[in-house]
Amino acid sequence: MIRRVFFVITLAFWILLTPNAAVSANNSTQNSFDADDPLTFPAGRQWNLDLLPAGDIYPPYSADLHRPGFGVMNMDIMDSEIPDAGDRRYGFMLGGQYGLLRLQSASEPGAAFQVDVYGAFYGVFDADNSTDNIGWDGLYGLAFYWTNNKGLAAKLAMQHDSSHVGDEYIERTGRKRINYTREEWALGLSYRFMKNWRIYGEGAYGFDLRNTDVQEPWRIQGGMEWEADDLFLSGRGGYYAAVNIGAAEELDWEEDITLQAGIVISARRFYRQFRIGLIYRDGRSLIGEFFQDREEWWGIGLWLDL
Repeated sequence: MIRRVFFVITLAFWILLTPNAAVSANNSTQNSFDADDPLTFPAGRQWNLDLLPAGDIYPPYSADLHRPGFGVMNMDIMDSEIPDAGDRRYGFMLGGQYGLLRLQSASEPGAAFQVDVYGAFYGVFDADNSTDNIGWDGLYGLAFYWTNNKGLAAKLAMQHDSSHVGDEYIERTGRKRINYTREEWALGLSYRFMKNWRIYGEGAYGFDLRNTDVQEPWRIQGGMEWEADDLFLSGRGGYYAAVNIGAAEELDWEEDITLQAGIVISARRFYRQFRIGLIYRDGRSLIGEFFQDREEWWGIGLWLDL
């Protein structure tokens, strides 16, 4: 089954790779007012308003495995504290991030504010136990972004994360749900430098925790990315490498480390990116219900950033 999934996703993403592109998916703010666009309006002398804008002014973090998007991972578990779980697993993500409106400066092209909504499903399936679902998370949120188009960007987001234990895993092990649900405010800063580099940091406070016996409000994450997406395929393909480090109060600030590197292909006409890469992770489980269980694994993944 996993080979068919990889083939279908790869074929679908490849169809998107058309050469009609002028804007990088990594810096995709539209820099000018288009009077012919029916969804672009002047907003006074200093601003232009775009409804349903394309592209991101604060792209998701490449090595964050909880970013919104589509993807599939083949995971080889080296060490896991999740009871009665196999060493071969599949990870799936379904979702995306979509712009609602963008307010652009008329005097400083590229400087803008943007409002996005996003949502995603993250599921982990046990290949050693009839592909049973171990657990899944549902995430959605509303985000406000700003950029000065000189490399600096910021975000303020309110998001909801609800985690669940898979039915088959419950039947096989008797595991009960701990009701890991979290609503939080998140504040992030991102800075691009030397063309291909990006550094970022983010802090979040959970204002609604459904199981205060085990959950705590604060978490942080940060990382660095390098990406050169114009090295082959007529300037539409390249390489990337990224590291993301997170820590949470509810785990006594023990760090989670994710490394990722591979190939990136930009479908710039659609403001999308296709990635295939290797992953290494040492940290808490990707599923919130198992956040107290650490795992070490490596894998290969395919992602479409939406």
